[in-house]
Amino acid sequence: MLTEEKLNKNYLLYIDFLKKYDCYSQSMFDEIGEDIKVASFSMNESSGSSYQGSMIDVVLRTLCVIGKHINDGAFGGEEKDKHPLLKVDNNSLMRVLLLQHISKCQIFKPSTETWKINKGMFYEFNDKLSTSLKLGERSIYLCMKYGITLNEEEYEAIRILDKDEDKNSSYTTPLSALVKMANHLASIELYQKTK
Repeated sequence: MLTEEKLNKNYLLYIDFLKKYDCYSQSMFDEIGEDIKVASFSMNESSGSSYQGSMIDVVLRTLCVIGKHINDGAFGGEEKDKHPLLKVDNNSLMRVLLLQHISKCQIFKPSTETWKINKGMFYEFNDKLSTSLKLGERSIYLCMKYGITLNEEEYEAIRILDKDEDKNSSYTTPLSALVKMANHLASIELYQKTK
């Protein structure tokens, strides 16, 4: 659980990061900013990331950190361009990691049924949504709606979590592969913390 102070601090830091990487939309935050502020990263207690404000908390403190460490450590760092064909533009990486999960502010809603809460199911799917857009698709829709421009690779990388494993992954961009890997490692780390 986050204190109100930590919730507000994370929210302001998140906005600062969005501005730094040129993917902030004032109209988005005017309209759904409070929903983004309190959004949960996941639905169930067992994930280690199902609490008010966890979407921003996990994105800033886990997902972006892991993504940057992989990109800098494996493909750059001391020995510049160890693998120049795999090195990802840091600005694009950060933009994708910061925006990819914003749809959770609309997709997840707090559980109201006691039996669900007692079983650790703190959030459930929002049945009031008019379409069945997946996580990445809805995040891209929100970016479009509020005037955040994405390039083709960023678009694909935001959608990568919506896709099943491709049989031929050689067509996947390094950005998409890194984003998928960072998300996977973040979920493993969060789960390990709950054990």
